[in-house]
Amino acid sequence: MPNHAYHATAAPGVVQRARSTKTGRKLERGGYLTVETVTMWIVYALTLVGNAVIEGGQVGGNTSATVAYGVYTWFTPAGYVFSIWSLIYVALIGWLVAYTREAPLRAKRFTPVSVLFIGSCVLNVLWLALWHFELVGISFIVILAEWAVLAALYLNVRRSAKSGWGWVPISIYTAWVTVAALANMAILVTRALDGGIAFFNGLSVVALTAGVLALGYVMRKMYDDVAFPLVFLWALIGVGIHVAEASWLVSSLVFILVIAGAVLTFVPLGKLRSAVRG
Repeated sequence: MPNHAYHATAAPGVVQRARSTKTGRKLERGGYLTVETVTMWIVYALTLVGNAVIEGGQVGGNTSATVAYGVYTWFTPAGYVFSIWSLIYVALIGWLVAYTREAPLRAKRFTPVSVLFIGSCVLNVLWLALWHFELVGISFIVILAEWAVLAALYLNVRRSAKSGWGWVPISIYTAWVTVAALANMAILVTRALDGGIAFFNGLSVVALTAGVLALGYVMRKMYDDVAFPLVFLWALIGVGIHVAEASWLVSSLVFILVIAGAVLTFVPLGKLRSAVRG
């Protein structure tokens, strides 16, 4: 039986101050106001502030876009695609609410989920800062670490989530960081090769597109995850639009792969074949 009356012990000052308010006392009585949940909300708030300060203040004299598009890179989504960050940050609030609501059911300690989430927030801000200073190589290492942390977080929440709010926001976040890591890698390689060679640039775009779509298919079939492949489709359509500036052939191949991937991932071909035979 869950203990709905437990309280956070050895709470830091911020928790104590929260307890002194009417809302805080109500949350504490319900078992929601714990050191773990308060820490997660604070870290997430600091992540949003950090993003706003770094991006809005143009730390390093750049925005994310000026670094991303400073050298034309074929495997990069069109600018509008990056608006998905707004969806991610709003969805994560919903995820935190869902996680906080389950606080009375958990032990009085930090869980792997909370530790991984906090780690992802730290890496998020670190990557953005490095990116603004055009330390693309180091930022690639950091975003790989963030992807690994998010992948572990995804696997954890899929095992424990009681509802879609418990895992879908993390799915969207992890899928997008997967694409962002590949784009970071493409920018790093393009800079190192001083623009690269058109044929190999095009080949890499087609190969990466096929690989991302294959991963989306696997996530749909293994985890019944619709969000993951939808994020991939959103990003890859943007890649097709962006790369049209360099090659209509490569752009067309990307769109053909996207359509084929969407059909294979979402259309129940087996049922359609059975219906035709029947």
